[in-house]
Amino acid sequence: MCGITGYTNLHSGAPIQREYLGNMIKSIIHRGPDDDGEYFDDKSALGNRRLSIIDIEGGHQPITNEDGSIVIVYNGELYNSPELRAELIKKGHIFKTKSDTEVFVHLYEEEGINFLNRLNGMFAFAMLDKRKNELLIARDRFGVKPLYYAELNNGLYFGSEIKTLKTLPFFDEEIDYEAMSIYLSLFFIPDPWTIYKKVRKLKPGHYIKVREGSIEVKEYSDLNFRNKVSISKDEAEFKTAELFRQAVKRQLLADVPVGVLLSGGMDSRAVLAAATEINGATESFTITFSEELFNEGNEAEGWSKVYNAKHHQMLYTEKMFCKEIKSRQKHLDEPYGILCDTAMQEFAFFIKEKGFKVVLSGAGGDELFAGYPTLHAANAAKYYKKIPKIVRKGVLEKIISALPAGKSRLPLSFKLKSFVYADDPDIYRNFFNFKEVIRLKERDSFLSEDIQRKIKGFDPLAVYTQYAEKLEGLELIDALSYLDFKVFLTGNLFMSGDNEFMAASVEQRVPFMDNDLVDFAFSQPVNIRFHPYKLKTLLRNSFNKYMKPPASDNLPQKYVKNGFEIPINSWIKNGCFQKEVGSLLSEKNVSKAGIFNPSKIASVLSDQNSGKQNNERVLQALISMMYFASDTN
Repeated sequence: MCGITGYTNLHSGAPIQREYLGNMIKSIIHRGPDDDGEYFDDKSALGNRRLSIIDIEGGHQPITNEDGSIVIVYNGELYNSPELRAELIKKGHIFKTKSDTEVFVHLYEEEGINFLNRLNGMFAFAMLDKRKNELLIARDRFGVKPLYYAELNNGLYFGSEIKTLKTLPFFDEEIDYEAMSIYLSLFFIPDPWTIYKKVRKLKPGHYIKVREGSIEVKEYSDLNFRNKVSISKDEAEFKTAELFRQAVKRQLLADVPVGVLLSGGMDSRAVLAAATEINGATESFTITFSEELFNEGNEAEGWSKVYNAKHHQMLYTEKMFCKEIKSRQKHLDEPYGILCDTAMQEFAFFIKEKGFKVVLSGAGGDELFAGYPTLHAANAAKYYKKIPKIVRKGVLEKIISALPAGKSRLPLSFKLKSFVYADDPDIYRNFFNFKEVIRLKERDSFLSEDIQRKIKGFDPLAVYTQYAEKLEGLELIDALSYLDFKVFLTGNLFMSGDNEFMAASVEQRVPFMDNDLVDFAFSQPVNIRFHPYKLKTLLRNSFNKYMKPPASDNLPQKYVKNGFEIPINSWIKNGCFQKEVGSLLSEKNVSKAGIFNPSKIASVLSDQNSGKQNNERVLQALISMMYFASDTN
């Protein structure tokens, strides 16, 4: 696991500026504190920061093939590297390290660009083929690892984080107002947008080829929902367990200890169960809160005892949050309004202090096995639309709009309001509306007149419509799963997971993102992968039948798992964060930033503090954008 960066000139004769690469590498030292490396020729520069996990002594980068004609810098882990290495050695390739990085150059020698489809892992890399005078930059098929790039100053510049590009003296800070519009709707910015107009994210399963000054961006892999198999539920459950064990075994590959992130939910518990079965007793980690509604510590600790895991818990407090939120937001390089990310970065530092560089996570289980209630809401919406519009809009929406805000975590009134407000004839817009933070029809009321003019006319539904051709002919649940995977999982969970853990020099691996497991899950008929009123039945039944916990008289009670959140609702109203939010969203600061309408922001904050409305998600979006504005002004 590392960070990569570099650039290539797009016009011959332009000199290489070595100091550019040096500054780019320094900006991501947190991603790889163990080693660094660089490569220059007359046209390109490649750089790397290394976190040593496999072949600790011998994996220095850049790495080359036997004759030095192919050079690579690489960030990630290749989980099928042992099999590929054995295959390549049989074909006569000579390895000088035990690093998985070296597999890339020899496999590329053997198969050319098609080698990308042989890779099972998470990665972003840049590979220079000196024989062809080509630079190849690629990202893994699921987008677990990030890759940002920009065409600036007659060159193509790239890096694992935006901050590598911001070190350049000619970095263009022009804001992308389409991205800002999307952010206000979703409180994150999905691929390929970034907050900067000239900076793009390389989409998952894509590569960039640079040759003779031309830039070509192409897709090499995509999610496949079309090759459905004929299978019984029992067979599907057995195969799911088998492939999941295989995925965990692959991702336990390391020359350092590997721990497990453990919550009260099934996905992380399945990871711990498989890791324990394969490796024996495994250490686990949980983040806890004093606020009981958000605390999963008791359930996680209970499951750790079932699996005989040495368990570590970190208590996270509002005081810690107030201390860290500004620096965390700055480290992200662009607005990101899901503020629990701040707690996860501190959790990553806690894990590092316990002596771990690698942890396994349950991220992706919901996307693979239909674990989001919004899928069920979309399915229910098909029937809701059969109610006459005059009743839906004229009666039901008014009744539900009058419900109190509620005090629980995602209260029923909030869910009902989200459902009726989302109502739209277009099923994809309906699905998008379920997830909206600041609704499109209300957006202008939040914005200054200047920003209204700059955003006007742009529809944030573009995050879905960019995939319109991919969705043609798919069943509804498969189509919505595709969108969740491409937009929410990659643009939100994987982006933040990489950024927060690598800030602490810790690698987070995601066993649910195994090629064989993903391909199998999406080959299942919808009626096996999706149940109309139960969550993740295929994975749940598979776990209960084929990954049973050890016999125990003290199994934890059944736990209703929610997505990871922090008690932001109460922290906004009390203590140090109330003061921070009051200052940040004051009329003076909002007016100075020039993005929002001060009176509207004051109203939103007032309604939240009084309990009139549940504006928690809206306020998180506003807070992050204001931090970004204050840092860039």
